[in-house]
Amino acid sequence: MMKKLTVLFFFISSFFYSQHTEEELKNVLFDIEFSTAGSKEIEKIDSLIKVCKKNSYNDCVALGYLKIGNIYYRDNDTKRALYYINKVEKDHLINSDTDFEVLFYLRVQKAALYQKLGERVTALKQLDEICDEVMKSDNAYFNYIMNLQYAGINYDLNKKEETLKYYKKAYKYSKIYRENKGNRYRVDKNRLNNSYTISADLAGIYLELNKPDSAKVYIDEAIQNEKKINEISMRFVTSLNAGKYFKAVKNVKKAQYYLWICKSIVENYYKIDNYQMQVAEELKGLYESIGQKDSIGYYSNWLLQIESSNISQNRALNDAIDRQNEIEKNNIKKEAKSLFLILSLSIAACLLFIFLFLYYYRKHKSKNLDKIDIPHQPSVDESAFKELIQLAKENNPEFLTRFNEYYPHFSEELLKVSPLKISEIRFCAYIYLNFSTKEIAEYTFTSVRTVQTKKYNLRKKLNIPGDMDIYVWFSKLLK
Repeated sequence: MMKKLTVLFFFISSFFYSQHTEEELKNVLFDIEFSTAGSKEIEKIDSLIKVCKKNSYNDCVALGYLKIGNIYYRDNDTKRALYYINKVEKDHLINSDTDFEVLFYLRVQKAALYQKLGERVTALKQLDEICDEVMKSDNAYFNYIMNLQYAGINYDLNKKEETLKYYKKAYKYSKIYRENKGNRYRVDKNRLNNSYTISADLAGIYLELNKPDSAKVYIDEAIQNEKKINEISMRFVTSLNAGKYFKAVKNVKKAQYYLWICKSIVENYYKIDNYQMQVAEELKGLYESIGQKDSIGYYSNWLLQIESSNISQNRALNDAIDRQNEIEKNNIKKEAKSLFLILSLSIAACLLFIFLFLYYYRKHKSKNLDKIDIPHQPSVDESAFKELIQLAKENNPEFLTRFNEYYPHFSEELLKVSPLKISEIRFCAYIYLNFSTKEIAEYTFTSVRTVQTKKYNLRKKLNIPGDMDIYVWFSKLLK
């Protein structure tokens, strides 16, 4: 009976969702409550993904996978979380036309997983790869999330002043996002709730920097916000830092009250082991301060259980990543073997062609002894140009050096017009070689939108008239 009802539900939901645009379906995904999401919500997201696949809404499919991965991460099921995050790339949902929002959430979730494994350098690399694009996007919410992630990694590295710096930036962007002047951003319930947690985070870091007065300002603000918002993730972050604050100022009753709220939340909703560990450590420390031995023993045992679970989870996650890396290495080896075979066959075919050509040429060459029998070879310039084009397609670091050798006056003429950066001159070289926007995006591993933005910025810097084609302008540069 349940199976029939599930099929019926999927049929009805599929029909309902099939009438929506991709943007509308993405909004449905964003509106699914994150903190309390469980199997029913995952089933709903699955049904959305199936509809999106039928309509070739790749961005929507990718966001669905990332949403499911995030729910499993919240429940401390890192193996499943990694599976869904990897599906975004395995199912080839990322290309030059992919919306930046998808790339952003993919990098952020990967950074969170690597941070959990203690691989903070790799986590930072994931964020660094999107940092410039986030800044250019001028999206307050993306900037808020990115600075939160940087703060968390720096906190793990015990760089508390750096952590405070990033929290302050996040706080600034959270206010800009909530003000939403000109309705520039999509303000949904999940994002709005998340944007309020920064006050409690600031209180926590000020407390660790031994600035209780500053901590109190933000704790008071966080408690007031929590009363207005009344959402689980907001309640957890606020209660945790409030518990820390009241423990520090020796108010045991209030510290216990807030930390018990945290304990209830991590047992029922936020099962991530590092959240559980923070709560257990704070409660253990609180009871040590008042000498309650039974409670100290209870939370000591809980900490041991969490650490054991954490080791097991991290081992499983590491194994999954190792298997993934092994598969990628094997695929690279297979591709290398295939390329070697194709190259060998190509060389053999070329040699055969050259042999036949020389044989035919010698057989029919003129009897005039003054004629020199030299087979045609491509000119040095032609050969160098082909090599230059190949370097551009591979996004090879040597590309600009070879380009300047081939066109020695290009950079000089360009710099006369405007003091461009090396990266901008390299981008100009791609335009001069007449690569299209889509080709540049493909070869430089960026989005079409990014390339269009760079072209627009170059027009302004080089004062290219609005009615002139940018390719025509560059073609006239060396004439």
